[in-house]
Amino acid sequence: MLEDNLVTTTSKAQVDLEDKVSSIYFDTDFDGEDLDKKVYLNRQLHIDYLYSGLGQLKPGYASLDASKTWICYWILHSLALLEAPLPPPVSLRDIANFFKRCQHPRGGFGGGKSQIAHLATTYAAVCAIATTGDEQIYNVVDRLRLYDFLNRMCIPPEAGGGFSVHDGGECDLRACYTAIATAYVMRLDLDTLVQKSGVVDYIARCQTFEGGLGGEPGNEAHGGYTFCGVAALSIIGRLDAIDLRRLLRWVAARQGSVEGGFNGRTNKLVDGCYSLWQGGVLAILQNGV
Repeated sequence: MLEDNLVTTTSKAQVDLEDKVSSIYFDTDFDGEDLDKKVYLNRQLHIDYLYSGLGQLKPGYASLDASKTWICYWILHSLALLEAPLPPPVSLRDIANFFKRCQHPRGGFGGGKSQIAHLATTYAAVCAIATTGDEQIYNVVDRLRLYDFLNRMCIPPEAGGGFSVHDGGECDLRACYTAIATAYVMRLDLDTLVQKSGVVDYIARCQTFEGGLGGEPGNEAHGGYTFCGVAALSIIGRLDAIDLRRLLRWVAARQGSVEGGFNGRTNKLVDGCYSLWQGGVLAILQNGV
């Protein structure tokens, strides 16, 4: 961990954990020089696993009934990264019909059939549709009603700014990013949404004294929310709205010097998901600053 000469209960616990991790590493025959030989992606194993999630889902997926558009996005995006085709039983028409069932009559997408529209599941649906690159599936999206939905989610600056995740829902940086990204991907009027929601100021108020961004103004800095805020500002072209020096210091300090990877908050354990969130922040800043 980053030593700052301030010893706390959590910093001592982190050092103790790193000592344990180090002893495990030293007990193996792993040599950093052999990294390319010992670390590789089993492409076909991943493809087979992804194929199992398309089509009729097993009963164990019942708890994810409101996340079906997410499941579809994760799988389609992963297959695209692996340059793998759709499995033979699944066609682009099947995917188009699935998203038709998830689209809400008043715009946006729910996580499944007959569910309320939500910014997160709308983002997942739009990204999945964009990943296919298929015009037939793209035309499933009712762009006018989608834009109406995004406008309804705007919270005016005088009421605090930002976006609600759904009608009457909470407001946080997830909502801001998914709304902005959805409008950008679908080539909708982004300028009006930015002005109507006061989203730039809302995101700036989420930056903490540490440098990262919390989910809402006053919250602790968190890797996932930091990515959402930084990515939204990058799309808008307003990275200048936050203190980038403090942000870079905070993100750099989230690296696990012993166990590798990133953690999401100060004095927390590393987690695979933060390689995406924190790594994504660094990639955005590298390209946009």
